[in-house]
Parts: sequence; C-alpha cells; structure tokens
Amino acid sequence: MRRSLALASAVCLLAVTACESSSGSSDGEPETVEALTEDGLVGLALVHRGFEGGDPETEQVLVFHDPDTGAPLQRIDLPDGAVDPMAPAVPVHKRFSEDWQYFAFVTNEPNAVHLAGLTAPQEAEEGEEFTYQPVETIQASGEEELSDPVIHGERLWYVSAQGQGQPPQVKSVPLEAPGGTPNQEGSLALGEGQRPSDWTITPDGSLHIRNSVPTQQIAGGEGSLVVRSTNGTVVNATLNTGGEQWQTFDDAPVWGGEQALLRPDGDGEGPQGAYLLEVEGQSHSVTRLLEDTSSPVVQYTLAPERDGILLQTEEAWFRVDLEEGTVTETEETFPRYHDTSMDGWPLVVRWSQEPPTEPDAPSESPTS
Repeated sequence: MRRSLALASAVCLLAVTACESSSGSSDGEPETVEALTEDGLVGLALVHRGFEGGDPETEQVLVFHDPDTGAPLQRIDLPDGAVDPMAPAVPVHKRFSEDWQYFAFVTNEPNAVHLAGLTAPQEAEEGEEFTYQPVETIQASGEEELSDPVIHGERLWYVSAQGQGQPPQVKSVPLEAPGGTPNQEGSLALGEGQRPSDWTITPDGSLHIRNSVPTQQIAGGEGSLVVRSTNGTVVNATLNTGGEQWQTFDDAPVWGGEQALLRPDGDGEGPQGAYLLEVEGQSHSVTRLLEDTSSPVVQYTLAPERDGILLQTEEAWFRVDLEEGTVTETEETFPRYHDTSMDGWPLVVRWSQEPPTEPDAPSESPTS
C-alpha cells in the first residue's frame, strides 16, 4: 500500500478556509445554478456538520473535495439543522438528486419532509454562497409521523407512520409536484420490539424491504454466506469466516448487481478492513481490503462506473481501483476531515466524477 499526499495538500486539509478561496468570488466562479451544475459539482461530496469548527446545527455545508488530495473545490450551504448534528450515521447519500438540483430533509417540530432547491448567491436571502433553500413541504397530519426522505430518479420517497402497532408505509411523490397524492409503495413489517423493517431503493429503482425478502444461503467460496436480494441486487449480506462475522454496512450505498461491501460485526474491536463480496450463482468470492489499517472502515462511496471505491477509516481516506471487479491497486490518499459532529467527521454523499450531462433546471426559477 502506498501513500501519495503532497505537502500542499496536507496544509490544505489543516487550513480549509485558505484552500476554499477558489469557491469565493474569483472571476471564473459560476454565477447561476445551471453553470454550477454543468461545470463545478464534481469530486468527493461530503456533508460537514460544524464546518470549519462551527456550530454543527447551523454550519452544515455540502463540500466537493478533490478525490486525490482532499482539497475543497466547491461548497453549498444547507438549511440550518437539516441533518441531525449528533447522529453517528445519516444516509445523506440518499437525500440529494442525481443532478444536485434538490436536497430532501426532515424536521421534527413541526414534523414534515422538506424539499430544498439549489439556489444561486444572488437569489439567496443572505450570504454569498450557493445554498439549498426550502421550496416545498409535506406536512404530517394528525398522529402521522414522517421520516427517512429519499430522492431517487424523479421521485421523493419517505416513510409515514400512523401510530403504535401499525406498520409504517413507504410513500413516494414526484419531485416536480411533491404536494400531490402520494403513491403507496410498500409496508414496513414490524419485527422484534415493534421495530419497522429496514428499507432502501436499489440502483435500478426497486424498493427493498429487508424483512419482506427471503434469505438465501450461498454455499462454496470462503465461509458461509446469507444474502437478501431484490431484482438481482444483493442488498443485505452476512458472511461468517475465520470465526468472525461480517455484514453489509447499514444505511450505506447499495452496490448494485451481485457485489457488496462488508465490514466486521461489532464495535470495532474485531478485525480491521472490509471484504468486497461477489456472488456468482450458487457460489461466492471475497477480497479483503485495508486489512493492515489501524482503525475500522466507517464509510465508503463508489465510482459511478463501479471501477473504484473510496473508503474512510477513522484516520484517512483510501482509494481502491477495480478492473472487472478485481482489485488492482490500493492507495492512501489524504487524512480524513474533521467537523464538530458527534463522530467528528463529515458524512459521505457521493463520488461525482462528471457533471450531469443534462441538468434538470426548472423553467421559471432554480427553486420553483
């Protein structure tokens, strides 16, 4: 494993403000949402809660970082309190639209799901940065409780719970008309302790409700493997090998197809690193990643073409290059960033390698 980190990049990581001057008021900066999405929103996108050491409730910022050096390239402010500042893991990778035009979040008081639109500096109420400004709200009614907003394709998904003992419902509405009558997509079966089933949307847009999907035991390969799949996509997996249990990451990006990333079950006292799993019919194979690191893998993101992974331990970010699912190179890239959230590091959203080819800009205004 080799480490490539220039001194300038290290200085940049320690002094974020100095390095992000490129996102300020230089002559080459984009002035409209269309220009920003066409040219500027590429890199490792992280949500910082407590940007530059600020208040984790009010200084919440989406920052695009150079995936090779970690240097910040572009920032977009989020609404205050849009992301729980103390939650150890929030699936923010599900809350931004593919073209970055929209961001979804939930509030408890009042309980509602909000849709925010990307807004240029001159259109924001205050400040000089691009921001996400709330444009639509789905209010809870009566005893209803709304949670878990997810943007996938042209629809906004969320969970509606009506009361104790009733299975919550997964609903969806069009991004362009979130106030309309929602589609009833599925019911979250209640499990032990009346806990609703975990759920997610697969890359092809299928709803996966964990407790409603039968398990499948996969023989052969290394150790014993149990998976749950929807439409050919492995979503949940548990691998027992060498006396240790490895599982898919909760609330993490779904790989798609028959590959998945696994981490050791437990509180970090077991083995380090991760396993890259590939199911091949009735057999499987696994590849160990970052076995020699000094801390566990805590989050990851995938290259759009699934030819690489960026993984973060408690100490640093690493890049793993793949060729047809086979690891070709592993490299430490830059130290992990700090923020003032509970865990102390930003949440990964996406590894955006290219700007969207046809951004879905609204016809009247960037936030309508």
